[in-house]
Amino acid sequence: MKRIVLYTSNSKYRDKNSNCTVYPKWAAQWDQTAARHPDYEIWLVAQPNGRYYLDIQNGELTERPKGIHLKILPMEAKRKEFVEAVAELEPDLVIAMPGPVSGYDWNGIRDADIAEGLRKRGIETICYSSETALNCFDKWRTHQVLKANGFRIPDALYLHYELFTSKKLDAVSTGNVYQEHILWELENLKMPVVIKSTTGSSSMGIFVAKDFEEAKNYLLSEALVEDVLIEEFLEGEEYGAEVHGDRNGYVITPPYRIFNTVQGQLNDPLGATTLKYGPILDENLHIEEVRSELKRMADLLGFSGIMEIDLVLVRGTWYILEINNRWSGLTTLITASQERLPYDVYLDEAGGDPDRLNDVRNLKYALQFKMREADPKTLESISGEPGMKSVIQYEVRLPGKEPFSFNDAVMGGYDSMPELLAGFEALQKKFPELISKELVTALKEKEADSYVVDQRV
Repeated sequence: MKRIVLYTSNSKYRDKNSNCTVYPKWAAQWDQTAARHPDYEIWLVAQPNGRYYLDIQNGELTERPKGIHLKILPMEAKRKEFVEAVAELEPDLVIAMPGPVSGYDWNGIRDADIAEGLRKRGIETICYSSETALNCFDKWRTHQVLKANGFRIPDALYLHYELFTSKKLDAVSTGNVYQEHILWELENLKMPVVIKSTTGSSSMGIFVAKDFEEAKNYLLSEALVEDVLIEEFLEGEEYGAEVHGDRNGYVITPPYRIFNTVQGQLNDPLGATTLKYGPILDENLHIEEVRSELKRMADLLGFSGIMEIDLVLVRGTWYILEINNRWSGLTTLITASQERLPYDVYLDEAGGDPDRLNDVRNLKYALQFKMREADPKTLESISGEPGMKSVIQYEVRLPGKEPFSFNDAVMGGYDSMPELLAGFEALQKKFPELISKELVTALKEKEADSYVVDQRV
């Protein structure tokens, strides 16, 4: 039996009161994945702050999978400790599973460094390079790589915070030349613009300036606290897609639509009014063209695992906005559409069937939506409703803000959008206190405005 070790590191202490509860439990999902891969002896090496891999409540492991082996490292464990822990297991194959983190979204960098350390010991490891990790982590580096290789992206400008706000000017300086240059370049950008951190996550801290003066005032205010990317704001429909696998075989998903049910508001991954659904297969949207570009990107980056790509469609033309080189906010939705679990993505790198998953005729329709707060018993009950694939309750604690909770739900397994809409409407009627009727109405209206041709028939 082949021994496969999966690992995921996390750079951040998890507040013991900041829990993430999922139905079905992560342990149960691991057991399902193990049952689908009976030829593998599966190990997971992780830390107790691994939000998407372990069932943790108040800092303690509450559920332990039966189908896989666990090796839990301290929260303080870094590159060297991971390399030693994985090597001691004498694996036949090691697969990295980078996950998200708030603040600096940089877990993938350490996971790539761990992979490098394992390869130096002669251990076969599936993970992208440290260079790829850095190119995905820093949005300005991402912009440069994509632009240099001919991908269609918005125009953008990089601002170095310390130079722009420099206090090192001597007494005879006539002014901050770098600041003057940035503001001059800003005048040449098409307005409006998006100002965002080059290294942040979850769309936090984004500011949209409608004109030059508003952008200039923001940059000269105390709101600017770090390096930023100033990017042309492309007004169009937002989508997301993922690439799964490695050089031995990529699964390139079609786009999945992302929209805010409140007109004029930006899509927010944590927002209660953001809906995600798909796959989108309208032949008039040149879906195969964008899938081809994503395949080219994956080959170029030497990617492996899960790569999420933010896209925008502007008057029939696709643009790439961002890359996330890890488990993303779309992963549970897309894997539900593929009728597999997120963990299957990684195990399939050891020998899956990308051709089957690349055939859009094998995809099901799925929807991701937010529910209001509810007690665990109610959430567990909802997770057992027809079509429900996953319910995750997040307890969020952001610096300087009041703690809050929200429930992220995924339903899927539908052969058509009308069937998905009917299932969502039935669920809303059964749980009106948890699911807003406005979400159902907005989804119906969005679909009524969309000319969708199902390419699966």
